[in-house]
Amino acid sequence: MAKKTLKRSSSNRVIAGTVGGLGEYFGLSRTVINVIRVLIVLGTFGSWGTLLIVYVIASLLMTPSQG
Repeated sequence: MAKKTLKRSSSNRVIAGTVGGLGEYFGLSRTVINVIRVLIVLGTFGSWGTLLIVYVIASLLMTPSQG
């Protein structure tokens, strides 16, 4: 059984494929990931700037998928 790895999506992407990669890893749609992301930001951080910083860091840490 192959080990799942967290990678940016090459097919399910809008900007960098980070949200699409999270969706593919957890088996969720990109819409569900976006709703969860917004709820987390509004519930804990309260800042869209923090969301942007977390997104940029995640897209830099996640390797792009091949194909």
